[in-house]
Order: sequence, then structure tokens, then C-alpha cells
Amino acid sequence: MRYHRWLLLAGFGSFTAGGFGPLVIAATTADAAAAEPRIAVVRIGDAPIIRSDMLPGDEGESINGPSLIRVPGWVKDPLGRYYLYFAHHNGKYIRLAIADRIEGPWRIHPGGVLRLEDQRALRGHIASPEAVVDEENRRIHLFFHGQPAAGGGAQVTSSAVSADGVHFTDIGKVVGPAYLRVFRHDGVWYALTHSGVLRRAARLGEPFEPLATIIGPDIAAAVDPVLRGEPGAPPAATRPTTGGDRYGIRHIGIDHHGDRLDVYFSCVGHRPERILRTTIRLEGPPETWRARGVEEVLQPERTWEGTDLPLAYSRGGSTLKYGYNRVRELRDPAVHREGTRAWLVYSVAGEYGLGLAELIESRLP
Repeated sequence: MRYHRWLLLAGFGSFTAGGFGPLVIAATTADAAAAEPRIAVVRIGDAPIIRSDMLPGDEGESINGPSLIRVPGWVKDPLGRYYLYFAHHNGKYIRLAIADRIEGPWRIHPGGVLRLEDQRALRGHIASPEAVVDEENRRIHLFFHGQPAAGGGAQVTSSAVSADGVHFTDIGKVVGPAYLRVFRHDGVWYALTHSGVLRRAARLGEPFEPLATIIGPDIAAAVDPVLRGEPGAPPAATRPTTGGDRYGIRHIGIDHHGDRLDVYFSCVGHRPERILRTTIRLEGPPETWRARGVEEVLQPERTWEGTDLPLAYSRGGSTLKYGYNRVRELRDPAVHREGTRAWLVYSVAGEYGLGLAELIESRLP
């Protein structure tokens, strides 16, 4: 079991030029930060739950974008108790793994659940699945991104719906930008993007319209390697705002419980790329919600997470883009909650498998 020692910081002056250690960065005061639960992490097993050799041919060279659900009781003849959706960075279908226990063993469902040719709104590839259980209407919605079928522009998200989580019917329209994470609060459906924009939809399957930016630039700035004076960090003036050499939040995962939304994320341009968390209190009008504070959750500590590889500042895009498939990085966090227990699924060694860890709230000094 691994517990972090926590460091409360009011600014950047206390950082050293060494590596990035466990931390909490207070957004307001130390007292306010201390009021927030802190996180401990327990890895489940000592190997990925999804490995590259579980997939046919070269498909195991890119494993990312996990989304885990417990199969609802109203699903007839389920294949297992848990469904884990995931993708290939340039995939032509959404993959599915099945298990009866959250710790596994997991088995791959051949052929996945939704192919590129089974939907109309996207072209090129489909990836980054987000599975959402709609208990009220007894449906499972699957959100996924790709290039717009109309051509041009940034990647976008479409969706499909299913009564069993395996056979999906295409919605056939764009519902928002890429990399949506979806949750329901006080009877309203929201989606959050990696750019920090909160969106709202009248119902699942309808477009999510932007409301406000609730994760501001201060969150990424708080852990900016340039501002922290890390050795070899690219000068801020030379960093592009887009592309592989940019700096910023890559992908997010969310944990909605009560009046709190914990947002897990990693950043392109960290050394090593690792999982962090910020918290949003869901109080007052949604336009006023704001992320506060940053804390480290997990960084590579096992060979299968990439510790046999050199430390390097991470780059945007698939590792395959740069001619290799393993790096010393953790990415693509997704959180699954059942009552008071929560688990983190994350991409290991860049995009070379999926790891699993339990998240435990802690008030350790």
C-alpha cells in the first residue's frame, strides 16, 4: 500500500529543481486545503489488468481511453458484472473487456461493441469511449470521438445508445467536442472537457452546450515545469499552443459524489507524465463552479508502468506517432465509484496497457 506525504504550498517558491514529488497546492489557504479529503492509492495486483498481448496482432501497441461501468441489474443476460470500454489511438472500433470482479481476471470481447462503419457522424477513427448508465431510462450511452464526417475542423464527439451495453444504436449526430466526461447532478446532465469547459444537455443524446470554464489556466500553471524550474524544461516562450510539444492538460477522468467533482488528469509536457487531481465544489449556479487546488495521485513506480525507461518530458498524441510504443508515463485516468469506494483505471507506459488502483480518502499528515 502506498500513501503520500502531503506538502501544502501557497506558491512556487518552495519548489526545488529536482523531480516532481507528492504535493498538494493550496488554491486559497492551507486551512481550506486541509478541509479537502486527501487521496491514498493502492494498486490492484502487480500487473496491468489489460495487457498488449491480450489483443490480436499489433492492436496492443495502443491501449487507452478507459471507461468502466458495473453492468446494471436490468440488463438481461449480461456477459459479466463489469464492462470496461477502451480504444486504440487510431482505432476503427471501441473495445470491450469483461470481468465478474473489478480486480479481474478480465477477458477481451472479440470485435468490440461499435465499429467506425456502424456510425454516421465521424470518420477516420473512433476512440476515447465514455460509457454512462442512464438508470431512469434503462439505457447505456456510449460517447466517442473522431473527425467530423462533414470534414475539416477539430475532433468531435458523437454517441450511441444500448439496452445491454454490447449492442449499440448510433445517434448519428455530433454532441460536443472531443474527450467529453459526462455526469448528472441535481437531475441535470453535464459534460466536462479537458479544456475545462463545462457543458449542459437537455437529455443524453442531445448536444452539450457550453456554460462556463470551470478549470482555469491556474490549474495547469500550478504544476508547470517551467514555473517550477525543472531541469531541461522547454522555455515557455518557445512552447507552441498546439501540437506534440505544447504544454497543458491531456485527458481527464471525473469522480462525481455528492456536491463534489474530483477531476483526475495528466499533462502533456510533464516529466514524467503522471496522474493529478483537482476538486470542484458543486455549490451555487453551475456557471460559478471552479476547480481549486492540485494534488499528485500516481506516477510510474513499476516496470510495467515504464520505470525501465528514461525520464523525459512527454509529448502530445499517440506514442506510435513518434515511432515507439512504451514510455515512462501514466495517462488517461477514468474513475469508477460504487458507494464509498472508488477505483482508478489508467493507461500505463504511455498507451501500453491499463492499470487499476483503489482510491482511498485520507487525512494523513
